Amino acid sequence: MIPDTLDGWTMDIVRAIVEQGVFETDRFDFKEMLPHPSYEEGKRRLRRDLAAFANSVGGFLAFGVKDDKGLSAQERIVGLVSTHDFPEQFGNYPAGCEPSVDWTFKNPPIVCGPERVVHVVHVLPSDRRPHGLFEDGRWWFTKRTNKGTEPLSYAELRGLFTDAEQRRSNLLLFTAELERIRKLAEQQAMASSRSTDQFVGVRYNTARVEAVLPFIFGVLSGNTWLVGNVNELRNVAQEADAWLAGVSPYVTLDPWKQSALRQKVAEDARRVMNSAERALTQLERLRA
Repeated sequence: MIPDTLDGWTMDIVRAIVEQGVFETDRFDFKEMLPHPSYEEGKRRLRRDLAAFANSVGGFLAFGVKDDKGLSAQERIVGLVSTHDFPEQFGNYPAGCEPSVDWTFKNPPIVCGPERVVHVVHVLPSDRRPHGLFEDGRWWFTKRTNKGTEPLSYAELRGLFTDAEQRRSNLLLFTAELERIRKLAEQQAMASSRSTDQFVGVRYNTARVEAVLPFIFGVLSGNTWLVGNVNELRNVAQEADAWLAGVSPYVTLDPWKQSALRQKVAEDARRVMNSAERALTQLERLRA
């Protein structure tokens, strides 16, 4: 019954969940409203809930629904004032986690009455976990289960930190490979001023890029521009390598063919270099 996407959340779905008395799970949570600015415990609980969803499989928070099964469905779905700037008010909470939690929301919200709406927030499963909060002089790391928000065990937290370190290492290796290809393409773009045997035997060789991709796919998958740039780079580099593989560095060519060869190598190199630079720029933005 719990939708997998924001588009799946409708008034009918909210009403059905409330009427059937579905308990909050590892995938969704009802909130009557945002915490009052002076209610520190409520603000802490919301931040912990957000970190918990991000540290687990992600999930949804529906604001404007009372979590009181003793009330009727009509009494529980109270909504929030439609004129309030909910995204701005809510945004401080995921930003209060370390690192900040990624989220999106249903826009427009679900209308539940005159000038009242239900706001649904989708917290995305994170590739930057573990997410924590420094409160009262200590760090808090939480997870989401069918019981609600609970602390991560020491073993679970250690595993998440180990995974995070491995992701960082793979991402550094991936970045280094893109930079290597970019520098090589920069050299190949100067083919017109070099002898044939200096560049014909050179290969971009995307094998190490291919090898590390499965381990950072989760990091890349949320950025369609970066995925597109990486795929473009792989294609143009492999095409250039395939073409060069058919040219022997030991065959003596007449001046006209040598000039055409240099021009082809330089043109391919500029394509590779441009693709690599775009991918590196997107990757830098992602890491920031």
